Formats: sequence, structure tokens, C-alpha cells
Amino acid sequence: MLVRFKLLVILFLYAGQAKADWMRNDSTETGLTGVSVELANIDADWEFDSGVREARINSIAFKIEDKTATDLSVGGGIGYFDMRVDGGSSADTRKFDGEYFQFYLRQEIRISERTSLHGLFNYSYNDGRDNKDDDRADIDWTEASLEIGANLRFSNFGITPFAAYYDIDGDISDDDGTVAFEMDDPVSQGIRFDIYTEPTAFIRIVFQSGGQSGGYLIFARRY
Repeated sequence: MLVRFKLLVILFLYAGQAKADWMRNDSTETGLTGVSVELANIDADWEFDSGVREARINSIAFKIEDKTATDLSVGGGIGYFDMRVDGGSSADTRKFDGEYFQFYLRQEIRISERTSLHGLFNYSYNDGRDNKDDDRADIDWTEASLEIGANLRFSNFGITPFAAYYDIDGDISDDDGTVAFEMDDPVSQGIRFDIYTEPTAFIRIVFQSGGQSGGYLIFARRY
């Protein structure tokens, strides 16, 4: 698991540098383009037939995006996660690690020089496995989310309160069979803080609560 994590980090750093160099050379021809690295620590309540269980997820992802002529940004990403699904009265606690890929659409509607509205649709597929030699288990789930927020910008600082809706559909398979799960509470809310280190580069810190809670640390560059 540690080796795969290191390889993924190296891939992110190499791809990010390559993408950034490409954008510096060609951004005037291709329109606005973005690249980011995202670190996340998330807790979520998942509902099984036997009851609600807590999932604790740590992840790292690399994303790229292109902006169309209508200011709609189309992006995708790959990532690695390790997680723990707490056991209930009829299940054991499980630990998994795995990979995921995602696709997203992001729309910004500028209201004034300082304010704008943001919409984000995200879809991801996650696939993982535990590291036991016996009683092996696999986990996979799809996640679709819709997020709406309002941004206020002050010089090199931005703040965005937002609300999000999540739809999760997945299952865990082991020697005893397969159990399905979904989100217990699909609604979350939070706030984002953007610190601009350059006109096109920023560090984003996100705090989120509700059905899916936790935090994100994001390093991004957008042209």
C-alpha cells in the first residue's frame, strides 16, 4: 500500500508539472485551463440493511480541467484512498485502500467584480480492497454530487459558503456475501477559503459538515 501511495504521489507531481508547463506555453490558444492536487479527510454515515455505519476516508487526487467558450469548466481526475468502515452489531470493522476516478462540470456566474455564483456537478467511481490474507473483502461505490455556492473576493482572499447534495450507491463483498449501502443523510454544507499566492494560483481550505463532513486542502492553478 505504501509503495502504491508513493508511486501515485510521484505521478501527481510529474503530471502536474508537465501540465503547468504546457498551460504556460499554450493557454492563450486553448482558453482557461486548470490543474490541482487535492488532499481530503472525510467522515460519512452510510446506511446498510443492518443499520448506519461510519466511513472514514483519507484521499489524494490529481485533477485537470479545460474551460469552454461558455465558461463551463470540464474536468477529470484520478486518486488514491485509504478508509475504514466501522462495524455494526452484525458486521466487522473493515479497512480498505484503493483508487478512484472522477468527472466533473464546474460553472461560474459572475455577478460583480467581487461576487459570483458557483455550481459543481461531480461523479466518481471508487474501487478498493482490504489487505487481509483470509476473509478478503472488496468495496466499490459510485458517488454523484451537486454543489451550489456564492463567492466573495477581497484582493488575494476569497470566501465561499456552499451547500451540497450527495447520492452514493455501493456495496461490500466478502466470504459471507454482498451488502449494499447508501448515504444516510445526503445533505452537507460548508465554507471554502481561497488564498491566492499568484494571480492564477491559490491554496484552498474547505470545512464541511452534515451527512458528509471533514476537510480538504487543495493546491490549484487556473488560467
